[in-house]
Amino acid sequence: MTHTRPATAPVTIFGPDFPFAFDDWLKHPQGLATLPASAHGTEVAVVGAGIAGLVAAYELMKLGLKPVVYEASRMGGRLRSQPFEGGQGVIAELGGMRFPASGTAFYHYVHLLGLQTQPFPNPLTPAAGSTVIDLEGQTHYARSLAELPPLFTEVADAWSEALAELGFGDLQQALRQRDVPRLKALWDRLVPLWDDRTFYDFIAQSQAFSKLSFRHREVFGQVGFGTGGWDSDFPNTMLEILRVVLTGCDEDQHLIVGGVQQVPLGLWAHAPRQITHWPAGTSLASLHGGATRAGVT
Repeated sequence: MTHTRPATAPVTIFGPDFPFAFDDWLKHPQGLATLPASAHGTEVAVVGAGIAGLVAAYELMKLGLKPVVYEASRMGGRLRSQPFEGGQGVIAELGGMRFPASGTAFYHYVHLLGLQTQPFPNPLTPAAGSTVIDLEGQTHYARSLAELPPLFTEVADAWSEALAELGFGDLQQALRQRDVPRLKALWDRLVPLWDDRTFYDFIAQSQAFSKLSFRHREVFGQVGFGTGGWDSDFPNTMLEILRVVLTGCDEDQHLIVGGVQQVPLGLWAHAPRQITHWPAGTSLASLHGGATRAGVT
């Protein structure tokens, strides 16, 4: 399929090093694929009932195959939610908890199941209300960046300027337009420069941060912006960090009301409207008699 996207299209997780528009295929009225009738009912092993395994099993079932799902532990993998006993609906997320709006393929299944979402209360976002920053004995309360001392604005501006030095604007425009040749050309220039260099190396050597004090880098690592501090990511390759910010994974994040484990559990129980070979009302649960197979040994 070919799609023309305006420059104002939203950023989605359409990776510079893996430009496959899976979300476009999910929305296509003809589905992901068709198989010859002779293949219908063929068993296909799916090892692991995490979100990847259950998405694969769900889509294979729709094509007319018979996925056989094996799981050694709990269904859902790292998408696991635990209600508090007597907690009046309060849920503890024991794995994934915040999901960027740019994850269009993930939200395809969230919307398919009719689940509700809410903005995640990341620091300095409206959903957080007030953010408390306690740094070396000094406490700041703020609802937005503008309410913090100038040091924090200087750090935020330096981060934006440092990204601009890499050609961030051009990369993101190509990403919005899903212009694969342009995106690949821009990304390929960065790979030999940053593939073996760390995130901290990038920060320390950028012109934007070089003009500032070491204290600015320290605050960037300890506090950061959006989802919080970046210092635990300093040893990572810069390309990994660039991929995260380029595809909007660090901003506009949401939670799943009632717990994210509803997504894998919902796919297990959901009977798709369009399905090949299997009778209407078929679900992964019904194909398995209600339970996954034991773990693979």
